[in-house]
Amino acid sequence: RIRQACPEAGIRSNFIVGFPGETEQDVDTLRGFLEAARLDAIGVFGYSDEDGTEAESLPGKVDPDEIARRVEDVASLADELMSQRAGDRIGTDSDVLLERRLGPGRFEGRAAHQAPEVDGVTMVRTGQDARVGDMVRARFAETDGVDLAADAVEVLSTAGR
Repeated sequence: RIRQACPEAGIRSNFIVGFPGETEQDVDTLRGFLEAARLDAIGVFGYSDEDGTEAESLPGKVDPDEIARRVEDVASLADELMSQRAGDRIGTDSDVLLERRLGPGRFEGRAAHQAPEVDGVTMVRTGQDARVGDMVRARFAETDGVDLAADAVEVLSTAGR
């Protein structure tokens, strides 16, 4: 429903695999959900006991080697799906905050759907007199995994000029 209302929305979630009692069918259900949901950012973590939690005493512990295998399997799928989702953005526009100058007319930034330090980045080519801190409207042109490259279309706001 979110995608219908706002196709450019960035959606992220984290998942723990290997929770006590988890079955291979449960992992298949998670894989199916991830394929259908088309999330922009996916974190996958292996379950581990935490002192004082209810889960620490649950039966049906999953073997640590199996947890590691499930993390690797689901994380690999997640990487593929996140790259596909980045590819879906090619040709679309987004607001991008320019965060680091890479060279003349080249910046690293963060598009509206990208969280700082945990999601991919957007490399922006600008022909304008742009600076770090500026907000630009940019059109996505290519991807490298979850990272995007875009061309600035318009400077929306300037960093205190």
